[in-house]
This record gives sequence, structure tokens and C-alpha cells, in this order.
Amino acid sequence: MPDDAGLHDRDWYAWTQDQAARLRAWPEHLRPNGLDVEEVAQEIESLGKSDRRAITSFLRLIALHALKMEFHPVTEFAGHWRKEIGNFRDELGRLFEESPSLFAQREALFAKAWRDARRELARDLGVDAPEAARAFAAAVPAEGPPRYDLDAQVLNEDWYPAPPAP
Repeated sequence: MPDDAGLHDRDWYAWTQDQAARLRAWPEHLRPNGLDVEEVAQEIESLGKSDRRAITSFLRLIALHALKMEFHPVTEFAGHWRKEIGNFRDELGRLFEESPSLFAQREALFAKAWRDARRELARDLGVDAPEAARAFAAAVPAEGPPRYDLDAQVLNEDWYPAPPAP
């Protein structure tokens, strides 16, 4: 556990996890009467975990919107999806800046986000556009690796997928 008091300002997520661990390690006989140390530790830990969930959600949304830009037959929303991807990247940048330790976990967070985004678009296309759903399933297998590279594409502010072929 880092003993540096500046961890709070350098890495919010790491600080929440560190503080929760320190509370749990606090000797029982030194704890103030009535302080529910485990509950307080869980709450502090949860604050950091909410940022993990937010990052996973933004990664899912970027992947989902990119997949829509590439595979959805209704292209009139492509401009909106593109703007949304930019906004999601901005939010991710802020979260990663506040918690560099979560940036270090980005690959694992993206793996889950990718599965969820792929499943969501497959479900939506199955309802909205069955032919597009079949083409999507062939191009992006459910068990395959992500179609997009996390650093070179998903997090790259200059990258957007090509629209579907007419």
C-alpha cells in the first residue's frame, strides 16, 4: 500500500482501493466505538469501482456506435453516432487522467465491453434488420476477438469505422 498522501490527487481509483484496504487492516482494538469499518471500507471501495463501471460503459458505447456506423443499414444516424463516440472518448480521457491505474486495466475492461456491445448490436439488428444481422454475425463472430484495436482505433480520436457498403 502506498503511504504517499498525494495518491488521492494522482490516482483516484488506486486511492479508494488503498484506503479501503487500510481501513480493513486497522487493528480492532484501535477502532473507534461503533465505527463499522467494513461497511465504510466497502463504500470507499465502491466509489472507485463506479469509475471502473463508467469506463467499461464508455468503452461499450464507443464499440457499439462504431459497430453501428459500420454495419447498421440505416446510415442517417452515422453523424450522431460519430459525435457520440467523440463525447465518450472525452469522458474516458477524463476518467483515465484521474485514475491512471484504470488506464492500465483498459484491455480487460474493453474485453467485457466488447462482448456486451457485440451482443447488443446483434440483438438490435436481429429485430430491426435481419439481413444486416446475418452479415454482421458472419463478419463479427460472437466468440472472436474484438474487431477494433483498443489503442489504435477505439481510443484514437481520429479513427472512425467506414460506413457499410451500399
